[in-house]
Amino acid sequence: MASSPDPIDIANVKQLAASGSPGLAEVLVAYLEQPAPAPEAPPREGALTFPAFLRLLSLAQGMRTPEQRREQSTDAWKRFLAQLDPAPPPRLELADLLVRVYEDGTDAGRSALCEAARSAPLVFGAWGGLKRIYKLAEARLDAALFGALAYRFDREVAEPLGARREVSRGTLIYMRRRAWRFLRELGRSVPELYPQFAVEVLRHYTPNTRFGGLWVANHIWAHRSRKYDGRSFHGGVPPGDMTKHRAFDEAWRRSPDALMLLLSECQADPPARFAIQGLRKDFPEALRDVTPAWLGRLAHRPLASAHDFLVETLLGSPELHQSKLRSLGLHDAVLALLDSPSAKARAFAIEYGRAHAADLDEERLAALLSSEHRDARAFAASTVEGRSPRALGHAFLGRLLAFDETRAWAAKALSERFDRAELPEPFLVDMIYGEREQKRWAAAYLKAKYRPGELGAGFWVRVLDDPRHEDDDGATRTALDALGKYPVAAIGTPWLLGALTRKRIGHAVAAWLRKADALPDLTAEDVERLKGLVFSAETRAIALEVLGNPKIVTPRELTLPWLLALARRADPALSGFARGYLLSHMKPQDFDPGQAQGGRGDREAGIARLFALALGEKEPEPMRAFAQAYLRCHHPALGPEQAEAKELGLKADPRAMLPRAAFSAERIWPALSDEREDVRRFAALITRAELRAWGYQTRVYELAHSDAKEVRNIAFDALRKAGDPSADPAMTLALDELDPAQVFALTESLKKSARELGLSLILKHYARLGGPERLGWLMQSADREVRLFAVRMLWEKHRPRDLPPGWSARAARREARATAEPPEDAGRFADVEALRSFLRYVLSGIPGGRSPEAGDDAGPRRRLSASEAKRHVIEIVRDLAVEDATFAALAAPVLAEFTGSIAKGEWQACLAALMRLRRAHPGLDLGGIGEDGAGRSSPRVGEDRA
Repeated sequence: MASSPDPIDIANVKQLAASGSPGLAEVLVAYLEQPAPAPEAPPREGALTFPAFLRLLSLAQGMRTPEQRREQSTDAWKRFLAQLDPAPPPRLELADLLVRVYEDGTDAGRSALCEAARSAPLVFGAWGGLKRIYKLAEARLDAALFGALAYRFDREVAEPLGARREVSRGTLIYMRRRAWRFLRELGRSVPELYPQFAVEVLRHYTPNTRFGGLWVANHIWAHRSRKYDGRSFHGGVPPGDMTKHRAFDEAWRRSPDALMLLLSECQADPPARFAIQGLRKDFPEALRDVTPAWLGRLAHRPLASAHDFLVETLLGSPELHQSKLRSLGLHDAVLALLDSPSAKARAFAIEYGRAHAADLDEERLAALLSSEHRDARAFAASTVEGRSPRALGHAFLGRLLAFDETRAWAAKALSERFDRAELPEPFLVDMIYGEREQKRWAAAYLKAKYRPGELGAGFWVRVLDDPRHEDDDGATRTALDALGKYPVAAIGTPWLLGALTRKRIGHAVAAWLRKADALPDLTAEDVERLKGLVFSAETRAIALEVLGNPKIVTPRELTLPWLLALARRADPALSGFARGYLLSHMKPQDFDPGQAQGGRGDREAGIARLFALALGEKEPEPMRAFAQAYLRCHHPALGPEQAEAKELGLKADPRAMLPRAAFSAERIWPALSDEREDVRRFAALITRAELRAWGYQTRVYELAHSDAKEVRNIAFDALRKAGDPSADPAMTLALDELDPAQVFALTESLKKSARELGLSLILKHYARLGGPERLGWLMQSADREVRLFAVRMLWEKHRPRDLPPGWSARAARREARATAEPPEDAGRFADVEALRSFLRYVLSGIPGGRSPEAGDDAGPRRRLSASEAKRHVIEIVRDLAVEDATFAALAAPVLAEFTGSIAKGEWQACLAALMRLRRAHPGLDLGGIGEDGAGRSSPRVGEDRA
């Protein structure tokens, strides 16, 4: 039994027992069959749980000797009952409860105990009570309880009645042997009571009992055959002659009452045969004096032997001739034999029915047509076919279609004896939902009697509205196939929308609506109903499909507020539908918040609202995404290339596009600094298209410093492609629009990518942008790469004229190869001394350095001191000189001069640089400074500085 949300507990059983409830047995069985409740806390260590206790008992049963089994079982019980934690299962209280019910002796209590004895699981608790009741029944000569329990012991050993049993087989074998021993002693000592107790046992056996494995029953009717050993009977049980070897033969001959009672109350054929044979052998005169009422009761017993006995009794007595049976009150009893398990009894009943039961009612005939016996079905069919079809009526003829014997006759009668108008619609619906043959008849009849479409869509709607369609796939398919041939306008919109929510037919109705071009009877209430269906996962797809079909639902019926509310939802299915619909079917003026109901909105107001939705601070992301997509798709230049426009098939209609003036710099430029990424991406896309139209091309330098990559890329693309003839002029700068101050300012940007952009522009367009003074300014940069670049450019672009014109440092050659263009000649120094003078000027005039770039987690930035900035320049000059001996020869005298500086950090940096140059170029003249630094010149540079 599956666990229920409200399990039965012992208190429920006690309450029913105390109130004398007739439902006690049923609740008791349910209580015992439900699984044991889980413990509230894990058992303590070493505790003997109930499952462990049962295992101990099972091990005890495996002992060799009875003494060992008894000792082990007793020890297990003592140990289990002595512990307080965990407490014994509550069902162990049933033993005392059942005994108390028995002691009360009420009719309801005894009835419940008999039922429990027959069907309750034999588990501990219930078993203890039943065993004690059995012993009390023996002592008090209680035949009813003794019989029920003896039957259960006997049957349980032969074939267990339930899967759950805790009582050992050995115990049950002992109990059934004890039951027979009690009967045997009773037959010896009080023979007049023996038949009464034996009958109480026999009457409980059911038709599906395996009688060959019984012990008590086989002793009752075959004890004197001696065909048994210590455990079971063997060979020929139950016997054919059940009185020949019965136990205590003389006890059975004392009175027919026990046998008569057994015959009228037993449930299986062997006990019935035992009673019949005993009555015929010992009490033939009693059989001649039986009353018609008693015989009538036998007819209603489902036992072939009892029916044979009844027929033989009727045939053997002139007073019970067929012609007298109606007057004796046996008419219905004999007709009950028409479906008897006995062929002999059926034949007698059929003969009687043909002669004396021409008025058999239709319900009994229908029941006989369902019989498992062919002769009974044939009799019923012949009786039916002998009657007038119109007298039987179309409803009964429809029922006859389900039976093989009457199907053809009933189908012909319905087609030929009844006009079409005489078969009402409910009857046809019943046939459609009937058995397989009734369905076939209905399909053939409707095809033959009605032209296509003549029945009307309403008929099939009513078929599908019948609650039986939930359990009948065939009828539902038939109705859906027929209804699907009608236009949806003929079916009715209200019904279609209601059917969408029905699991069995919703999918088919959805398919019809997908094919529909119009719903003429669609009302405002129906549109609202469809709107509500989009919020159900089962109906959302078709509801959105219908709502999205402008042939069925117009944009004005959907209403802009509802679509905008849907676009704000986080569910991608809902917001995606709203976005697609608004993009495809809504004009800018439809977004005018001041638009009157049914009126035409203002286009400019609608455009303003769209920009507010796309860029507004309080708008949710789904709403911004829609408005941005709408504006993108309706941009005169960008619109046709947008993915949404291609996906939705939006036509590039100039009348549908927004004017370029709507995409003004006042609306878009501030959005480039917005914290929201989607807003910046949208603004960046529009800015690329409108940059030159706004006249903002010279402001791209501002964008290069942006924290947002998509915004920086606008400046990068506009500047990198400057002067490129293949570049889009709307998005790039001309060469004459390059501002040297702005380009050099890029090298001081906090963004590395912007600094790199500035350097690449200076390198590429140096002749237009550069000059020694600006390179000197770059040498003061906080970025080492910028300083190194400045020194290299100084040497590359302004080397003295007396050096070979094709010369370049190795690093410079690498950069030249990378640019794939020869470097521009921006004007060389007249001679080496002129370049040395410029270096001397740069080193002498360096002010405090600019602040270095701060990292993401850096604290406040500080300015570099003049000495630190000068040291950086010296290091860059040193590094380039280490690479190239020619430049080293040019720079070494200048560095040597500065070793005489009174500034400690300055002369130390110059001296260290010279030592590096000596190691890199051993033959280099260092102006009299030795390898150990001796010979450093007197302070000359910076004498006025501390």
